[in-house]
Amino acid sequence: MRFHHMAIFVSDLNAAIRLWRDVMDFKLIVEKTIPDGPAPAPDVYMYPALLDDIFKVKGARSKMALLASAEGALIELQECEVPAIEKTPPEKLRYGHTGFHELGLVVDDIDAFFEKVRAAGYETQTEYVWTCADIGRSFLFYDDDGNMIQIWEHAGEARWQ
Repeated sequence: MRFHHMAIFVSDLNAAIRLWRDVMDFKLIVEKTIPDGPAPAPDVYMYPALLDDIFKVKGARSKMALLASAEGALIELQECEVPAIEKTPPEKLRYGHTGFHELGLVVDDIDAFFEKVRAAGYETQTEYVWTCADIGRSFLFYDDDGNMIQIWEHAGEARWQ
């Protein structure tokens, strides 16, 4: 099985795009409001009945962006309009609660990436990049909505590949 994408629900789509495009170096592929057309069609991402079924509300609507890394990882950003997006309290996004709490991504120069994230004004979990046994180095930071993103750099070849 291969990774396809991660959907991240955000309170400010433009701010989230800036993070993923300008800091994370993802390319913006699509930005639109969904539903974006009638019934299934080659150029329609979501039609009204499908989005209503997925979001479980009549008249569902969301601003959506799809971004891709150079290696092909996809990030889907959604800022729901109907139902209105409700920001999750940061303490519910951290450890101790169920759900997905970290999105882990691999980089080649973690020290430079750490400085880039800090220079862009994002909060990091620690003031430094930490070592994980002899398999790699890492740090965590938070987007504007408090979602955790873990950046990882392998120490040599990944043992599990």
